[in-house]
Amino acid sequence: MPNMRSRLKSGDARSRVRRNQMGWSKPLPKPQNPHGIPSEVMRTLARENLSSDPAAFNRRLQELLAAYKLNGG
Repeated sequence: MPNMRSRLKSGDARSRVRRNQMGWSKPLPKPQNPHGIPSEVMRTLARENLSSDPAAFNRRLQELLAAYKLNGG
């Protein structure tokens, strides 16, 4: 088994270690809020450009939430 120094001599490994120490790692995605409306449903509603009628908006929201739950969301 090669020792740790020989593994860290490669430039790629050193840059990965340095990047992680400096906090340059890729940020984690935001977790879904278990008590709120899923972001996929909200994006779909925004794309549909529904009228300003709250009843129509709520009706479509309920349809999308039901479909989301049926599809394993």
